Formats: sequence, C-alpha cells, structure tokens
Amino acid sequence: MTEKKQQTASCTKPARVRKVVLSSLCAFLLAACGASPESMLGSAKEYLAKNDKNAAAIQLKNALQKEPRLAEARYLLGKIYFEQGDFASAEKEFQRALDAGYAVDDVVPQLAKALLLSGQPEKVTGELSSHTLSKAEARADFITQQGYAWLAQKKLETAAESFRSALQAQPGFPAARIGQARLKAQAGDQAAAFEAVSAILQEHPDLVDGHVLRANLFQNMAKPEEAIAELEKVLVLRPNDLLTYQGLITLLLRVNKLDAAQQKVDELKKSVGSHPLTSYFQAYLDNQRGKADQAYENVQQALRQAPDYLPALMLAAALQLQRQDFVQAQANLAKALERAPNLDPARKMLVSAYIGLKEPTKALEVLQPLVKGRTEDPTLLALAGQVYAINGDFTRSEDYYQQAAKADPKNAQYRTRLAASRLASGSTEQGLHDLAAASALDANDVQPDIALVMAHLRRNEGQKALAALQALEKKKPNDPVTLNLKGGVMLSLKDAAAARKAFEQALAIKPDLLPAVINLARLDAGDKKPEAGRQRYQDFLAKNPKVGQAYLQYAEYLSQTGGTPPDVKAVLEKGLTLAPDAIEIRMALARMLAQSGDTKRALSLAQEAAAATPDDPAVMELLGRAQVAAGELQQALSTFSKLSARLPNSPTPFIAMADVQAALKNAPSAEQSLRKALSVKPDMLDAQQRLVALMVDAKRFDAALGVVREVQKQKPKQAVGFGMEAEVFLSQGRRSEAVAAYTEAYKREKLPQLVARLYALQQLQGQQAEAARILADWLKANPKDMLVRGLIADQNLAQSQFEQAAVQYRAMLEQNPKNVMVMNNLAWTLGKLKDKGAIPLAQQALALAPSSAVVLDTLGTLQVENGQLQPGVENLKKAVSLSPNQPQLRVNLAKALIQAGRKSDAKTELETALKNAPEKSPLRAEIDKLKATL
Repeated sequence: MTEKKQQTASCTKPARVRKVVLSSLCAFLLAACGASPESMLGSAKEYLAKNDKNAAAIQLKNALQKEPRLAEARYLLGKIYFEQGDFASAEKEFQRALDAGYAVDDVVPQLAKALLLSGQPEKVTGELSSHTLSKAEARADFITQQGYAWLAQKKLETAAESFRSALQAQPGFPAARIGQARLKAQAGDQAAAFEAVSAILQEHPDLVDGHVLRANLFQNMAKPEEAIAELEKVLVLRPNDLLTYQGLITLLLRVNKLDAAQQKVDELKKSVGSHPLTSYFQAYLDNQRGKADQAYENVQQALRQAPDYLPALMLAAALQLQRQDFVQAQANLAKALERAPNLDPARKMLVSAYIGLKEPTKALEVLQPLVKGRTEDPTLLALAGQVYAINGDFTRSEDYYQQAAKADPKNAQYRTRLAASRLASGSTEQGLHDLAAASALDANDVQPDIALVMAHLRRNEGQKALAALQALEKKKPNDPVTLNLKGGVMLSLKDAAAARKAFEQALAIKPDLLPAVINLARLDAGDKKPEAGRQRYQDFLAKNPKVGQAYLQYAEYLSQTGGTPPDVKAVLEKGLTLAPDAIEIRMALARMLAQSGDTKRALSLAQEAAAATPDDPAVMELLGRAQVAAGELQQALSTFSKLSARLPNSPTPFIAMADVQAALKNAPSAEQSLRKALSVKPDMLDAQQRLVALMVDAKRFDAALGVVREVQKQKPKQAVGFGMEAEVFLSQGRRSEAVAAYTEAYKREKLPQLVARLYALQQLQGQQAEAARILADWLKANPKDMLVRGLIADQNLAQSQFEQAAVQYRAMLEQNPKNVMVMNNLAWTLGKLKDKGAIPLAQQALALAPSSAVVLDTLGTLQVENGQLQPGVENLKKAVSLSPNQPQLRVNLAKALIQAGRKSDAKTELETALKNAPEKSPLRAEIDKLKATL
C-alpha cells in the first residue's frame, strides 16, 4: 500500500531525534497500517537484535492487543520487563506465556527468577514446582532457582539438596555451584565461600552471578571498594544490566559516595531513559541530601511508572511516615506486603503507620509475625514495647523494652522507654532508676533527664525534680529548653520569682520559644495581671505571625482570663488568615462557632478542614458534629459511617451514628449501631446508657433491665449499674424500687449525685426524716461540698421551694464568697422571695463577671420586676448580644419590651427565639402564648 511505503520510508530518513523515539514512531506506524500479529512479532525480534527494547516492547504490545494469546510475544515482553527491572510485570507476562502454551523449559526458569526478585519465594517452591522440564540445562536452572527460594525462606538444608539435584541434572552447572558457595557464606564461612566462587570464576570469568556473589562477600568482609570493582566488571559484561546498576548504586549509597552514585544514576538515565529505577534512585539520593520534597516527587514518579515496584513503595512509605501521612504510608506498605508477605522492614514500618493512625489493635496484629520467635533485634524489640504500651499491656511492654536495653545496653533511648513503661505500669521506683541510668549512658542525650524531671514533677516531688534538673543543667547549661523546664520546677517549689526568671532567660536566648511565653502569661494571670499576659501573646504573634499554635494558646488564655467570646473569635480568625494551613485553628474556630450557634460558618470551616485532611479521624469527627449542629443529619450519618470504617476498632463513631439515627427517629438503626459499639468494647458505658434509654423510650423495660444487669456484672463495685436500674424503675413509676436501687448504688460509692437523687426521691415518697438524715450525714462528713448543696438547691427551685433553696445558696456563698454562679442563683432566688437584697447581689456578681450573659439576664430581669425598666432592658439586650442563640434570654428580653410598650421589637425577639427553641418544649409554648398577646 502506498501510504505504508511512505510512512516506512519516512522512518529510514536521517532525523534530528534520538533513535529510541524514531524506532517507537515506526512501530506505531506499522501498527496503524494493520500489520498482522505475527509480522509485528517478527519486527519486535528485529528491534531486540538491535538492542532497541523500547521499540520491541511497543511492537509486542501491539501484537498482543490483536492476539492476546500469542505466547512468544508474552515471553519476549516478559524478558524485556525483567531486564528493565520491572519484575512484577515480568512475572505476569511469563505466567501468561506459560498459560498460552509457551515452552515450559524456556519460561519456567525465567518465571522463577522474576518471582524471586519480586519477593515471592514461596511460589517458586510451591505452585511452580508442579511443572516438569525436559531439557537438562533448563531443569538444572529451575532447580537452582528453587534452591535460592529455599535460601530466602531460611531453609538451608533444603536449599543444599536443591543445588545438589541441579548438579545431578547438569554436572558442573555454574549457577548451582554459585548457590553452594552462597550456602557457605550463609553458614558464616566467608573464606570458603570466597575460595569457591573464585575457583568458579577462573573457569567462567564471564559468569555474572559469580562477580555479584564476590561483590557481596567483599561487602561482608568490609571491603566496599573491592565490591564496587566487582560490580563494575559486571557492567562491562552487561553494560545495560539494571540489576547490577541497582546493586552498584545501592553500595555507593551505603558507603556515602553520593557523587559517584549520582554519576551512575545519570549513566542509567542515558541508558534507559525515564525508568522507575532511575526515579527511585534519584529520590533516594535526594533524601540522603536532605531534599525531602524532591525525593517525594521522584519516588511518586517511580510509582506512577511502576505501581508495584517494591523499593519505591518502601521509600515512599518511609517518606510518608516522616510527613506524618500515615494513611498513604499504610496503603503503600499494605501493597508491599501483598507483593512480599515476608518483607520484615515493610511490616515494621506498617506497625509504625498504625501507631500514627492511633489504631493500636491493628499495630499489634501486624507486629505478631515479627515477634513469633526469639529475636535479638533491638529496634524490633523496642517497637514491640511501644505497641504493647499503647495497647495498655505494660507488663509485656516492659519485657520487650528490657530485652531491647539488654540487646543494646548503651542505647539511652531504649532505657528511657523501658522507664516510661515501668512508670505507666506502677513500677515507679524502678522506672525512675532506669531514667537515671539512661541519663548516665549518653552525655548528649537529654531526653532521659527531661523525662526524669517530669516524672518527679508528676509525683509532686519538687526537690527530687530539682536534683534531676541539676544533672540536665550540666549537660545543657544555657539551653532554652532546660531553662523553661527549670521554671516549671521552680513553680512546683512555689518559687514564682525564680520561675519567672528562668522563663525570661529561656525567652531571651530563644525569643520564639512559645512554651516560655505560655508559662510567663500564666504567671501574669496568677499575679492578677491578665493584660500583661495578653501583651506577651500579642508581641510574640507580631514577630511570629504564622505560628498557628500561638493563636490557639492565646485564644485559650483569653477565655480563661475574662476575654469575651468575640475577643476569642477575633484571635482565631486572625490566626486563620495568617496561618491558613494550621488545621487546628480551623477546627477550634469551627467548634466555637458551632457552640455559639453560627452553624453555617462552623460547617464551612469543618468542610475546609476535611478537604485539606480528608482521612484525619479528628477532622472527620468535627465535620460530623458540625453537620449535626447545622441540621444536616443525613450528611452527618454518612460522615460518621466513614469514620467507623476508618476506625473499626473504636466504639465512638458507632455511638455518634446512633445519636444521629435517634434524632432521625430511626430507633432500630440506632440500637444496631449501639450494639456494634458494644461488640467493639463490651463495657462501653456511653453505649450501654444510650441503649437503655432507647429501650425505655420504646417501653421495653425488661430488655433495658437486661442491659442494666450486664453493667452491674461488669462493674459490681461501682454505683453506675444500680443508678441506671433506679432510673428504669422511675420511668415505670416504681419509686420504692428506685429508692432501693439508689440505696444499693450509695452503698458502693458515696457520690454526691446519689445523695441528691436519694434526697429528692425520699422527699417525694414522704420519707422526710430519711431524706433529712442522709443530707445531714453527708454534709457532716463533707461540710465544704458544693455539689450536693447545688443539686439540692436546684431541686428546691424546680419545686418552687425558694426559702429552702436560699438556705443552700447562702451556705455555699459563705464557703465561696466570690463564686459568681452561686451569687447569681441566690440573687434570682431572693428575687422570687421579694427580698430587697436581690438586685445589689446581682450587681455584685456582674462586677465579678461583666461578660456573663447569665448574670446580665438575672440582673436585667430583677430590675424590670422592680420597676427599673430602662436599665433592665439594656442589661437584657447585653445578655442577648453575648449569647444570641439562647432562646430563653430573648424571651426574657421580649417580656421586658412588652412591659415597655415596644411590642414590635418584642415580636422580633420572640420570632428569633422560636428558631432555637426545642419542639414541644415548655419554652416554645410560652413563646406562642406571648406572641398571641401581641
């Protein structure tokens, strides 16, 4: 055909392009012209004869596209993949060639090599061994590969038998003799192995495997230069051999010859062009040179080229662990282990990924195969110690850390972790001893000293903490961290002046040391100088505007030192503007806005956080909560469902799902979710209490009591199960049984809540004497208890027993003269009693808490009731401005506005209050009643 001749001719003309590109173009043109699969296979062979593997691969793929079962094309494509180092793809093509009927003698030895190099020795000794090979050399080759597979599985005797069988099949077979030499090396007889391989190389000087083994032996003999020379010989024999390049570059990297390694990588790039191996090694070199971002980009390129390439998967996972991208690391490591189940380094890293993902159960599951037998690897022992610690098994954790410290007795880090495990398990004295020993092991490692100081501080042992600090000061005398810690020790010793001095010295050395700023601000607040602390934060942020944590700390400080919600919000908003990547600020602001009723903006912020870190469990939970607050219950249910899949061993997502399902009136699904939570954690009290509540609502009282009995069985010495039983009885109107159940609860735990409940129930039952006795006994034993008095006072108010409530509030105020809420409640109670002291007391409370919406509401209401209409309305308005989404405050303001004759304004307030008032609530009924009067 004319067109074909013209296209073919164009391929033969000289052109200013590389030969590889030209050959590839010709291959495509031939395919486009409708050539037969056989002719394309022939063309591929011609390209292979010219060593043009890229063009050959294109032709083979074109042929296979037309005839997928063209066995020889599969085999040749497998060889190309193998020579290019893509062993996973080579394995697939060799297997397809075998399935298509290609010669067993040719393909099985190659398939065995591909399986070995992709980390699957079990397949070589397992399913592949069913094939029978007829040619002696092919049989010897395959049996030799089986020997290497047994070696990889650490079955040395079986490997030796395989090598002997190979030599019986083909006497003198060089690869089998190399295998025997490897066995000698594996047995520790390096000299015998070296002698054997040298003898083989005298007979077969071009035997690549021999030079590779001798290179390995030189490495074992700590002779890297000689090993490098051996691999250079291999490259002379096989100039484009990827495996040799891989070994040589790896060796150069191991001896830190980064420039030489880069030179070899560049040579490889010229030889093979864009290839996963070159991308991988470039990534490795970048990482070694501290170019983490470039390393990550290159290793991702390697995985785009070869998604199953094990070294790239491992390096990508290592870099992802460094970046704390635990989700992607876990995915890559799982993929690596799927390809190579016995790849221990991948399994170790996967354990670390699960630790980062806060999935201790999975971390323990993945760890198990690593620690089945006795191991002397201190890093693995330490990892096991960490896994058992986060699973709460401190006995095993201590055992593994102890083994790690024994295996590497000079490692201060292992001794420090052993100490932490012992401290957590209650072996305090031994743990402190270990920390002291760890401190002495390494003069440059300060972590044991810091841990020792902190351990003493947690035990309120100020003087011992000071002694430990002095050891730290000898190592790091003018270090800001040391000085900051010294300030903490001084605080524990009640020496605020010395603490302040230490914090200021730390800050003078390192002006951006945020912990020192935080500590100094706390001292300012303690000295009743909150403005000084605020100024510290403002100065710090002026110089360090992108430190997200500083905005969070400043916002918290403001909320603790009388800052108004708008002030706190302004700080977080500014932080969000100047440090937009700080997810924590976005999350904190979203929580605050949700609580204040700005659910739309809260949801928007949560969605932004989820877009930035979609797999972060904390962000997913925040998004779900924001969706609930915004009324988007179906979306929230979907989010919590995803979270449950993300955290299958946590009951929390299932409980959240149950809450949403209950709000959607889907009680059966809510119950199912709660039972899933209990299947994860059978004694999860939150789930049990919700389950009982669902059953009570459905009047399934016997089923509810069944759950209660389970709680009592799980927690026989705690009050909670009997308290739950009492509540079930109350829901049935069985007050006598409820009193008996609360009495049983009180016998187990003398809790103030139980006193209040018993007191209230006994009064309702007419058991006044019993109620008075239990209250008197409690207050006699706990004269300063505020909780019981507060609970009883609240119950008095609920029953309009204002005089009794006033007695309790006065007693509480005597103990805590500046307790704003007690003062506020007493003022409101006195108002109900028409006591003239109500307004002055409310004004006193407001002076202590000028930004309290509750106090402003109380004062405003009292003023309106006492004819002080104008100031009362103003205070009620202020209360609403501080808590705009509290409907009760708007109702109180509306009442005052009605009294002032401002019915239009009152109607506006009532309509706004109606939006936030719960359905079928007394408050909603009150709003409707008031609106009807307007």
